[in-house]
Amino acid sequence: MRFLERFDVQQQNHGGGDDDPGADDRLQQARTEGDRLLAAGDEAIQRALAGSNSEAFLRAGRQQGGQ
Repeated sequence: MRFLERFDVQQQNHGGGDDDPGADDRLQQARTEGDRLLAAGDEAIQRALAGSNSEAFLRAGRQQGGQ
């Protein structure tokens, strides 16, 4: 099933989403949390790459032993 078809089915099953007044707040919270996670990931990558080469970055992320 394609994404748009699933979206239409979800909208029909949930009455269009307008019935729940808190839905917009939850959506905004999810977007804010997603943005925060992306920023944290970007910062971690930038710190790992700063002043080093990509080979050292890849070595640091490689599993060792039974980790």
